[in-house]
Amino acid sequence: MLLMKPRRRSKRDNVAMTINRTNLVALAALLTAGSAANADITMPSVFSDHMVIQRGMPIDIWGTAEPGSWLEIRLEVSQETERGTTSVKFRRYAQEVAANGTWATKLAPIEDTDKTWTLNVSEYDLKPGGREKTSEMTFDDILVGEVWLCGGQSNMEWTLDQVRTAPGVKAKMNRPEIRLIKAPHVLATEPQDDITAEWQVCTPETVGGWSAVGYHFGAMLQDELDVPIGLISSNWGGTRIEPWIERADLAAHPRFAERTAKLQAGIDAYNAMDDATRRRIVDEANQNYESKAKDYWRKVLNGDPGMENGWMSVDIDDSGWGTMDLPGNWENREPSLKTYDGTVWFRRTVNIPADWAGKDLVLELGRIDDSDRTWFEGTLVGSTTNLHTGNRAYTIPARLVEAGRTQVTVCALDPHGGGGFSGGTMELRRADGTGPAVALDGPWKWHGGRATTDPGPARVTAPVNPGMTPQSPGTLHDAMIAPFVPYTLRGAIWYQGESNSGQPDEYRELMPLLIESWREDFGEHLAFGIVQLAAFKAVSEDPVEGGWAFLRDAQLEAARTVPNTGIAITTDVGNATDIHPRNKKAVGERLGGWALHDVYAVDDAIPSSPIHRETTLDGDGIILHFDHAHGGLANRAGGEDVDGFAIAGEDGRFVWAEARVIAPDAVRVWSTDVPEPRNVRFGWQNNPVRADLFSGAGLPASPFRTDGP
Repeated sequence: MLLMKPRRRSKRDNVAMTINRTNLVALAALLTAGSAANADITMPSVFSDHMVIQRGMPIDIWGTAEPGSWLEIRLEVSQETERGTTSVKFRRYAQEVAANGTWATKLAPIEDTDKTWTLNVSEYDLKPGGREKTSEMTFDDILVGEVWLCGGQSNMEWTLDQVRTAPGVKAKMNRPEIRLIKAPHVLATEPQDDITAEWQVCTPETVGGWSAVGYHFGAMLQDELDVPIGLISSNWGGTRIEPWIERADLAAHPRFAERTAKLQAGIDAYNAMDDATRRRIVDEANQNYESKAKDYWRKVLNGDPGMENGWMSVDIDDSGWGTMDLPGNWENREPSLKTYDGTVWFRRTVNIPADWAGKDLVLELGRIDDSDRTWFEGTLVGSTTNLHTGNRAYTIPARLVEAGRTQVTVCALDPHGGGGFSGGTMELRRADGTGPAVALDGPWKWHGGRATTDPGPARVTAPVNPGMTPQSPGTLHDAMIAPFVPYTLRGAIWYQGESNSGQPDEYRELMPLLIESWREDFGEHLAFGIVQLAAFKAVSEDPVEGGWAFLRDAQLEAARTVPNTGIAITTDVGNATDIHPRNKKAVGERLGGWALHDVYAVDDAIPSSPIHRETTLDGDGIILHFDHAHGGLANRAGGEDVDGFAIAGEDGRFVWAEARVIAPDAVRVWSTDVPEPRNVRFGWQNNPVRADLFSGAGLPASPFRTDGP
């Protein structure tokens, strides 16, 4: 069980010492024998044509090859000379492949961002008196610039096409110095070495499928820095934060250790099963299920008029029954069944051709919501319980098949929601496939049975790996982050939290844990930008509704307490009825302003919205001081009277307050209903439409509370 975090050995730990060209020659001379290499070089897909290499930092590269072979690694750049274009060897290294077939090395930093590079990795078998090349990989059109990881859930994944970027706008997004590699949605319970992906060049044809936030962030950096930008897009809509954190890091945290250990035990137990064990578990579960299903039907049909009156028999009088066209749900076909839950009996007369007599048949009924028992010629031929998605196909044994008229009877059972025949093929045909089928769609006789809301036993499924869901802690880190480790990055941007909005106290610890986990992967230098949740849901007049405000507060705390971290405030670009606000440009550019100022030292960039710094009691009011009040505080229209504040005294009862800007970085808040105020909250709603405090740069102040942790 995973109770303690082990010492991790990442790819970064395994990076070998860089060896120069002289070392390569010396090693070739020293070795007098070697085995023939027969394993070609492989490298993760993050190394592909069009990739962007991080400038100014040692470059991690890694892969696999034949154990004991030697690699020559060259970074080359094309240069113009008087005699034309020539390839000049600019960097050259050697690396031995380890006994387990892995290799990793660091290349020296590169600052040249105005050249196009080629990376070549060649594998050699060293022999007495020389060497033999056995395989190689070459990657072209490589740029050197700034590389960022774009992570989170759907608001980070939301594409330029999804935000309805006009074709005319996309036509101007022909920016070949911006590249992106997108991780597909995959799951894993162990860190993966690779993922199916490739770098794309930004063109009007490709950019529509890119992260809209990522694109606008990258475009802002590229405009200001005038260097190539690489974006690694790894995100999955609807996911919580826990799947993106390495499981070992969650296990090391006291708050999450127990649940993580339980999950790991389940994963380990699943992995320990062989196929025979899994089959045995399924067989035992099926036997148990079938027994429960029989008991269920006995209970449901006890007192059912269809069973008491033998409605499955061939010769009953059904002249008083109604008629219903199938397939179709009975709520939509019959007004008297609109709110009915229980059994409904259906009968259909069928003419059996003479040449079918004594032959096995197949009765197909399509999908039935949820359960059914089916009779042919008065004999039970099939039963399915609690499976509204499965097509019914029952074999009719030859001994029941006689020429002429017969009856098919179905007792359909739905204990909740819509019920009936929900689609699919309805026919009777010979099991040997010969001859035409008899169609069964169309009019059937029907009669109501016994009302019931008993759902019946749960269906049996094969044993599943409990870690293989998009919400399983650590799973997306293993599948969609680990394959990029330890690719050299400058930083990461993160837009997520909607799926954790009900657990803000946990998120207060999970957000710093994610940052720590990714910094262990990519290096402590990793800059980290957080998008605070946008406004969403119905507008409330409660001055301290809370809800998403608590999650925003957890995000703000991470940005304030974790070094080299920033935050983009987005309460002014939300949508009450859409969890996916369309203005991703503002989000990307606010992240870009933070990165330019704090990471790249661009002095005139705006790094942040106004953030509450300190509180001073002032008689019957409270004075609030703010950082990042660039250009001075004001309301949207530029005035001094601002809104969105609530104030409370010792009793902790908050009321809406009056507020006014009294200095470029200060606001005074008061209320005649609270003569001795103690605390203030601002924008403390799911959808804080009244929050009307902005900097002179047009950025909204972050929601905050003075009575919080």
